[in-house]
Amino acid sequence: PADIEGLEATAEHISETERRSMAAERDTTDRYLAAYLSERVGNEFSGRIAGITRFGVFVRLDETGADGLIPIRALGHEYFHFDADSQTLMGDQTGLTLSLGQRVTVRLAEAVPVTGGLVLDLLTL
Repeated sequence: PADIEGLEATAEHISETERRSMAAERDTTDRYLAAYLSERVGNEFSGRIAGITRFGVFVRLDETGADGLIPIRALGHEYFHFDADSQTLMGDQTGLTLSLGQRVTVRLAEAVPVTGGLVLDLLTL
């Protein structure tokens, strides 16, 4: 009976520990991939759009599975409208539309092993 009373707290503790462990694993993987790719800055990669935000587009590279960001400023001089419902960015001048799952070719512009960050430039859709 005493153990049953503490099960909820124990389960919450285990879940929180697992979440921290998963975050640490993701962070380590991101840093490792950024270190690996830091020698390939300037190379072109194919990938798929994995996320869209107001500040840019996340692309998962086919070759490594690494995620990189195409900052909104790297998409050109036009204004891009973000639609959270449809998860798209649409250019107000060209009508260029970026959406989840879209295939793209990108160039690796920057790889920062300390943070695990990758910055990409969009080449083609």
